[in-house]
Amino acid sequence: MKPLGTVIENILRRHNLWYAYQQHLIIDSWVTIVGSELSEVTRAEKISKGVLLVFVKDSVWAYHLSMLKPQLIKKLNNYAGNKIVKDIIFQIGELEKKEK
Repeated sequence: MKPLGTVIENILRRHNLWYAYQQHLIIDSWVTIVGSELSEVTRAEKISKGVLLVFVKDSVWAYHLSMLKPQLIKKLNNYAGNKIVKDIIFQIGELEKKEK
């Protein structure tokens, strides 16, 4: 008997949804990946064509995070187990997640 995770992964791959799932995983796991300090001043919004949009509290944080961009990209892709994020755009914006 196969583990449930393997079965779900196979189904997602078969329906070409695995990549979209990994993108969602990065957004949904942002706090876990970057830690509590960074997650208090940032919010991952979306990934489009390999570019992650992250809202930040202010321009000072945007600048500091831009210096950490290569390390963050590596950390995000390691978490997903795939090269999902190729670049990150830091934009000053709303940090509260809007309900859909």
